[in-house]
Amino acid sequence: MRARGSSSAIASTFARANEEISRAVGRMRGAVLSSAVDCECRDRVDGALRDLERLERDRIVQRLLAAADEQRRRIEALLVLLADFDPKESAVLDDGMIVEAGLLFGDIAAAAELGSSLLRQSRQLRFANDMVQEVAESASCEFPDIDK
Repeated sequence: MRARGSSSAIASTFARANEEISRAVGRMRGAVLSSAVDCECRDRVDGALRDLERLERDRIVQRLLAAADEQRRRIEALLVLLADFDPKESAVLDDGMIVEAGLLFGDIAAAAELGSSLLRQSRQLRFANDMVQEVAESASCEFPDIDK
């Protein structure tokens, strides 16, 4: 179905965006922290970079949740169309209506699959944000030299 192809594209787009953000912030962190001499400066810069990464992940989580909500609304609309399918009135059902109902069920399944994938990704990013926060709270000024 059409929706299955787009579901993997949307999900992989968000995953790539998250990876790119992490790599970019990691490169900035390596460059800045390896050149920062005093501990106070390193702590402030590292905190600012963690905040930047958290804000970007929060932004992506919001986009993922909005995309999942779009799938929920799509399913609602498809269910309205599916209401015309009533197998109890078999005299009214023709082959075209059965085919259409089958396609609607497929579209609903694809939208549900995409919505589920988007929500899983949002949870993973939220978990990553929580982990970054925990590490930041327990970290001191002992940074290894980063030469990446």
